[in-house]
Amino acid sequence: MKVAIPRFEEEVAPCFEYSADIAIFTIRGRKVVARKGFPLQSRDVFDRFRLLRDQQVKTLICGGVQDFFEDLLRANGIHVISWVTGSVDELLDLFIRGRLSPGGRSRHAGHASPAPDK
Repeated sequence: MKVAIPRFEEEVAPCFEYSADIAIFTIRGRKVVARKGFPLQSRDVFDRFRLLRDQQVKTLICGGVQDFFEDLLRANGIHVISWVTGSVDELLDLFIRGRLSPGGRSRHAGHASPAPDK
């Protein structure tokens, strides 16, 4: 499974559409087995969508995201966990443990991230 997190230094970027960098993680058996950074030179929504699609990203963890873009991602099978804050490593750990939910860092009934396949 691949997970993408737009970042600003070591934190999740506050707004996906304006982030300059994104990290894409490959997770297998609840462990990160690969990590790759991509500079985001274009602010075009469709360029960013194509990158996620071409990299076969299944989940996007992000700070703010425009409704149109979030709807586009969801309509194309990409799970979005938005409006979160924190370090990239902390959010990724919470996601892997199934404890990351939109709008925060802790588990909320019915909204937590699905745990990656074992």
